[in-house]
Amino acid sequence: MKNRLSDNEKRVLTCLIKDGRTTCTEMARELGITSQAVGKIKEKLEREGFISGYTAVVDQEQLGITVLAIAFFRFKSGAWTKMEEKDILDRVKGPHLINVYRVPVGDVTHMVVYGFRNIKEMDNYFHRLQTEREHISELKSLYVLSTGSVMKDSPNELLLKIIDEMGHEEMARPETPSA
Repeated sequence: MKNRLSDNEKRVLTCLIKDGRTTCTEMARELGITSQAVGKIKEKLEREGFISGYTAVVDQEQLGITVLAIAFFRFKSGAWTKMEEKDILDRVKGPHLINVYRVPVGDVTHMVVYGFRNIKEMDNYFHRLQTEREHISELKSLYVLSTGSVMKDSPNELLLKIIDEMGHEEMARPETPSA
């Protein structure tokens, strides 16, 4: 991996990962550089794709999303052969889909994480999905969880580690539990 970020770019990105609402003035004070420099660094990070947007972190349960479903599908051969990747992405979307992953090997081709208000809503969704799209995909397995069972839902710790190690990458290893 190329070390494409200067020390100040790493520091600004780290500040934004920790708190995306941090102003340029606050970052400038913390980092010991001008707010104009912080603004230019942010613009560069956005332009080069390191920052793809800003969003609020919303508590799903507060909005009534209490059920998560992790579904493993096998798209039937021939159903997608003439479609480009963007056409597939256009079809694999909807308000209940949280994440969609292509699985490169094995008995499944895609893994999808869904969110629902309750079990009844989820049950209805998957019943309709299986009857309306059985010619396209087969649901291989489904894991149902409550949103209360989510123990971690942010990549921020990993992002901060990667930024910190840029230029001297280390092999991944499990953390030693603290006593």
